[in-house]
Amino acid sequence: MKCKAVRFSQLFSDLKLRHKLILSFFVLIVLPLGGYFYLSSEQLYKQFLNRTSFSLARNFDQSFSFLSYKFQKIRTASDILLSEKMLTDVLTSEVSTDDFFMQYKDFLDLRPFLSSFEDKRDIKSVKLFVNEELFYSEDNVNLFSLQKARQTYWFKRLMDSGEGILWAPSSYFTESDGTGNDFLAVLRPYRNPNDYSEFLGVIRLDIPVNTVIDILMNTAPIRNSLTYIENSSGNNVASSNLILQQEYKISKDEVIRSAKSGSHFVKLANSSRQVYLQSRMIPGTDWYMVTVIPLEEIASESRAMLQNSLILLIVIALIAFVLSILISNYMTSRLTQIMRKMRNVQEGNVVALSLPPSKDEFGELIENYNYMVGKIGVLLEDQFRSGQEIKSAELKALQAQINPHFLYNTLDLMKWMARNGMTDEIGQVVTSLSKFYKLSLSSGNSFISIRDELLHVSSYMHIQSTRYANRIQLDIQVNEEIMDYGLWNFKNNAAAYRRERDHTRHSVHGRRIRNDSDYRGIG
Repeated sequence: MKCKAVRFSQLFSDLKLRHKLILSFFVLIVLPLGGYFYLSSEQLYKQFLNRTSFSLARNFDQSFSFLSYKFQKIRTASDILLSEKMLTDVLTSEVSTDDFFMQYKDFLDLRPFLSSFEDKRDIKSVKLFVNEELFYSEDNVNLFSLQKARQTYWFKRLMDSGEGILWAPSSYFTESDGTGNDFLAVLRPYRNPNDYSEFLGVIRLDIPVNTVIDILMNTAPIRNSLTYIENSSGNNVASSNLILQQEYKISKDEVIRSAKSGSHFVKLANSSRQVYLQSRMIPGTDWYMVTVIPLEEIASESRAMLQNSLILLIVIALIAFVLSILISNYMTSRLTQIMRKMRNVQEGNVVALSLPPSKDEFGELIENYNYMVGKIGVLLEDQFRSGQEIKSAELKALQAQINPHFLYNTLDLMKWMARNGMTDEIGQVVTSLSKFYKLSLSSGNSFISIRDELLHVSSYMHIQSTRYANRIQLDIQVNEEIMDYGLWNFKNNAAAYRRERDHTRHSVHGRRIRNDSDYRGIG
């Protein structure tokens, strides 16, 4: 483990600064966000379920309150009808069935009164079922025959209930009872208030079922959710989706249990799926409002939220990555230029950086670099000049040391030769001496050709060979092609210090070792 840590540390150290900055931005921004997303996803899921449950409960309460208000309004209308004195007087009057005009007068009073309760939204129609002996029992608009009603299923349910009200679903009615199954109804038996044993008729208030369904459909906006109303017998009253209602098949006992215990998750009887179930009895009725939502749909909403969060995280990571590249490039571009210039300095090309000034660390580094380069340039120039001056001084000092001593020895040689009558040899020595000094002076130049230098050395060595009785020999082997090349002017009196030897031999060899046609000097 420690070895891996060391290798990782070395690998990170070997990365370029630009890559280190990009990696640092990634680690400091993306990894914390990713870790937070991973650690908080489960908690977010639970919070989402709680918020969804709260939202569903609130929507359920709103729809439930709205339906309760409408049904209570309809019940109130039926109470007003039952308590209306005019209606009681008409139905309890002892009008002869042959008295057409009195019946017609009652008809003109009853019909407008009944139709005044119809608003087409909450109450589609108001119907009064009266004794079939009255001629207006065949009106079939607001007034109907009680004798025909006795033959219907809904009338039987009303009588069997023994209650003063029956909330009837559309399944209780047939085509002959109205306009199909597009309505619900509130049924009230009408009895003589002075003698409850006397049955006078039935009041029926029809409710548009579409109005109720619209409210149910807005209760739960989640996909595959279901809201419906069923009565205490398990009969369907209204549903936002009949297909889903048949698929989920929530039992009547489960609905009643949920109404007592509150909303909870239950497992469907015909599958392993779980659903969110909430039900409540509508006040004044035996109807239950029920909402069913599959757990997977709630979870899918949560997953969608998490996916959106993940997409947002990826977008943030990409933006952070792009910004890290741009920032790292900006921060390292000047440093890269400094490194490039420093490599040029190593190669001998001392050039300053020309970048806009700045007050950050890189600006200070550039300023110090330019100052250093300037100092190096000055030092190199001074060193070059000093080297030139030192070499020139050394050569001149050497010439100053050699020439007096050499001249004294040569004159002494000529004196000795004159005493011995060696006139021819004296001429040769004088010629060599004149060539030697002519080339030694060389108009003060420190750089001469190889040809002149060899002539200069030959003259010097001829004098020395004469002095030491030809015990010194000079062998020159130089290619003609390099004779015009240049070299530093030098003098060598090494032969003067070879007296202890009987014979000495000096060799000079020269050849071209570079194919550089422009190079004309030998150092």
